[in-house]
Amino acid sequence: MASGESHWEEFYLGSRKLQFVADGLGMPIDQVNFVFGQLMALMLAYIFRVYLHPSHVSAATRHWGSLLAGLGISYFCFGKQVLLALALVVGCYLLMLLLPITLVHHVTLASSITFLSVMHIQRQLYEDGVFVIDVTGPMMIMVQKATSLAYSLHDGLSGLKDEELTQLQKEMVVRKKPTALEYFGYMLNFHSILAGPYFMFADYQDFVEGTHYAKRALQTVVPASSLDSNRNKSPSESKLTDSKLNSRPEDEPNPMPVAMYKALVSAFNAFVTVYFLPKFPISFITDPKFFQMSFLSQTFYILAVTSLTRHVYYTGWMLGDSICNMSGMGFNGYSADGQPKWNLVSNVDILGVEFGLSLRDTLEAWNSGTMKWLRFMVYERAPTQKTLFTYMLSSIWHGFYPGYYITFVSGAFFTIAARNVRRSLRPFFMTRGPVIKKVYDIITCITTRLCLAYFTFPFILLRFWGSIAVYREMLFFQFWLGAFAIIVLPKIQSRSSSKNPKEHLKCQ
Repeated sequence: MASGESHWEEFYLGSRKLQFVADGLGMPIDQVNFVFGQLMALMLAYIFRVYLHPSHVSAATRHWGSLLAGLGISYFCFGKQVLLALALVVGCYLLMLLLPITLVHHVTLASSITFLSVMHIQRQLYEDGVFVIDVTGPMMIMVQKATSLAYSLHDGLSGLKDEELTQLQKEMVVRKKPTALEYFGYMLNFHSILAGPYFMFADYQDFVEGTHYAKRALQTVVPASSLDSNRNKSPSESKLTDSKLNSRPEDEPNPMPVAMYKALVSAFNAFVTVYFLPKFPISFITDPKFFQMSFLSQTFYILAVTSLTRHVYYTGWMLGDSICNMSGMGFNGYSADGQPKWNLVSNVDILGVEFGLSLRDTLEAWNSGTMKWLRFMVYERAPTQKTLFTYMLSSIWHGFYPGYYITFVSGAFFTIAARNVRRSLRPFFMTRGPVIKKVYDIITCITTRLCLAYFTFPFILLRFWGSIAVYREMLFFQFWLGAFAIIVLPKIQSRSSSKNPKEHLKCQ
């Protein structure tokens, strides 16, 4: 452990000016720097919205302000490691300038993922299993941005017709290469430099140019294509002038309430992380004492440690959402009752994760920005084996700890199993009245939490043989249940349907 700690000290190059705060709180300096950096970004977001509003300054000024603030915050948190992130961004920009549009998307994806993979391997060599907030986190977001922009440019400039694009591709298409300032402002802005959320170039460009409010507020009145401020249209398509697209501060909904609410939610999750998570260290599940516990106690411990660890991500993601909203980014139109919605660039739906009634709904609520990126990049483009290729990109993007791959393979397995259970059993319970339906929902909510804990603890533990030892101790019981759902349950349903076709049709 001492060796791991010394490697960690050598690997982390961020500022040490807040070391006294870290010592007082008993927290690692990298986590203290991360929180401080995000709080600085939250303050800057208010200044950005009020004093650098599109009605007061040019888009170029907003790009420069966002870019310089992002570089300053990232240098405070990561020191000279920021140069590695800059190398990635500059490299992807040169690829965009030099490569033909028919190659730029694939080459950008391959090059950026390779660069990120090297960084992941270096991190593993230095960390030796010790969790460190380092520059690979921001670089993961930069890879998302660079690759999605490359694919958006390919969709817009390669001659593809609208009918050849999916709805998401139509929304995110870019028909003009961004300038250097636009590109680096998008990649390195302070809103998302540390923890996201990930957002597409078209949305960021709308925000910087000040047309996002009109585009989102009027989308039920005017076709989206005519509100596009990112030059994704022909001149004849647009029926709105720039004066109608640009809004004044007094015409825009106030983001302060939602931004402060998300900041408070982040603070609550930080409290849970600091005071409760240490009581359930993930390392204990490889301790001999863990294997002496009863089956129920082992299940409870795994459920507790995975549930509490999620609050680490909630803390960073909700604060990232708060920063975006405070600056005015994330507005997504109005609800049916006229209330402004601020979920355009949200990273996570906490209630959806904690109380989802199915594994599919739970996973969609988790890190929704990355889910959107994977859908845009792979799922909607792969001709075959869409799920397989999507999980492959996701796993490589996350890194190479063995525990990650156990989680992703298990996640795919349980996703298929949960889908079979839902298709086979849900129609039966839906026709038995509201009380039975409520009982079914409660059961599926609980089983989803247990299933989620079972296949995500390797993601936290990181170790392969340690994870396998826990599964072996618990007799692989959930894998047996999953296999039953995939292999046997459809056959039982098929036989039941053939015997009672009328009842089956009624359930459907």
